[in-house]
Amino acid sequence: MPARIDGLLFDMNGLFRHWHNAGARKSERLADLPEGTIARYAYGHPSYRLARVGVLTDQQWADDVTDRLAADFGPHVRDALGPWRTDRGEAEPQMVSLLAEIRHHLPVGVLSNCTDALRADLQHHGITFDHVFPSAELGVDKPSPHAFRSAADSMGIPTHALAYFDDEPTFVHAAQSVGMHAYRFTTAADCAARLKELGLPMASWFGTEVPGRTAENSG
Repeated sequence: MPARIDGLLFDMNGLFRHWHNAGARKSERLADLPEGTIARYAYGHPSYRLARVGVLTDQQWADDVTDRLAADFGPHVRDALGPWRTDRGEAEPQMVSLLAEIRHHLPVGVLSNCTDALRADLQHHGITFDHVFPSAELGVDKPSPHAFRSAADSMGIPTHALAYFDDEPTFVHAAQSVGMHAYRFTTAADCAARLKELGLPMASWFGTEVPGRTAENSG
């Protein structure tokens, strides 16, 4: 018998949104910065972790990145960072379609290691979840068990009645450690096949027969 689930929880990036960093590359060209500089200053610095757990707002973190870049490369950098900041990634249409189908049957939440910009980003992309959990609002990020338990408590669903999908194996293991039915995400089709196994009527999303999952994707 398939496990009973009363709700779903998803990771965000790599599932519903892809980052190609086109904005950062454009800003680097405008500011005559070596490729990869913005990523190093933005995500390889402790200030990003502080923003990810809500100590800093997204804007405070971006201001800190800007100040450090300007201090090291010159004040002209400030005028070149617009493309980096306005780039909010690209939505994954198959997963957005799958999400709309799932929400007819179960409440769905998103749990993402990110700043407080998540809600605005979801609105920007037209992606609607029933529950939104940026780590910045929870005050703790994955893989801490507290992140998963906090999300489950807020949804009002026991962890053993939640299914969770993430493309990061460490986070899948962490979700399993609190009792969730957690699976590594590979493709939208594989995810939908797994949901069908868990009892959701996914025929309208597939249109016809659900393709089988390969052994490689069965974890």
